[in-house]
Amino acid sequence: MKKIASIDIGSNTVRLLILESTGNAEFKLLVSKRNITRLGEGMDTQGKLAKNRMEATLQVLSGFRQTCLENGDPPLFAVATSAVREASNGQEFVLQAKKETGIDIKIIPWEEEARLTLEGVFWKIPDNNRKVVTFDIGGGSTEFILSEGKKISGFCSTSLGVVRLTEKFISQHPIDEKEFLNLQEHLQNELQAVKKKLSAFPPELLIGTAGTVTTLAALKNNIYPYDPEKIHASIFSREDAESILADLKSKSLSERLAMKPLEPGREDLIIAGIAIVLATMRAFDCETLTVSEYSLREGIILKAVNSI
Repeated sequence: MKKIASIDIGSNTVRLLILESTGNAEFKLLVSKRNITRLGEGMDTQGKLAKNRMEATLQVLSGFRQTCLENGDPPLFAVATSAVREASNGQEFVLQAKKETGIDIKIIPWEEEARLTLEGVFWKIPDNNRKVVTFDIGGGSTEFILSEGKKISGFCSTSLGVVRLTEKFISQHPIDEKEFLNLQEHLQNELQAVKKKLSAFPPELLIGTAGTVTTLAALKNNIYPYDPEKIHASIFSREDAESILADLKSKSLSERLAMKPLEPGREDLIIAGIAIVLATMRAFDCETLTVSEYSLREGIILKAVNSI
């Protein structure tokens, strides 16, 4: 039995996973935690990580390090993505994290992020050699991966992150329709470019991962408290997403927070997130979306196990 841990430091959420290997690529879940810290807030205008967001993230990382110690101090693999990758003070944050928490953070390029995400997704959703588009919505970026089975045919990273788009387009809650139409137009143009780049073949299956899509699944099925087993591999339709979006657009932030399946810290970002989902479904002409609970942090562990 061998324990192993991973941390995914995203532009909106920081996630910890500790698994225990039981052999044959099978694992027992020991710890799964996530905290919204909005590390990428203001990146579009400032080009660097804000001091208060860095401090909030370092505090969460300190707590995660303590959790690892309480679980036998397993090998820990921590990666940072879009926000830290793009920030002018990204290296400064990595050095500060090492000094304050003892955690070594690797800033990974988006190509590696895409590969590891796909590894995590297909760990629990059989690929069956199908033609698939997988997309991972983050705070600062969204990655799109076209694959046949586990073979990547193409991938691209976009700046379509929920924090970034919300800051740029959405200023009122309930939503101002003109602002939302501007967001929709922007997404439509960006997704046309994505589809053009990933046009080797049309997908048989669309898979979404990360907080927006898992939240959509939770809202559709009124899942509270959050239950990964009920979320994973669930399916929702374009009609489901449009219905939930229409309901959320008409609500104030406090009204959205009263919806138990909606995680606090996501109440303003969820609009841009669902808009990305719908624009993707339209662009690739997919009526349904399969939800993956597993993605980057699982991919990190699977890669680490294979290299040990």
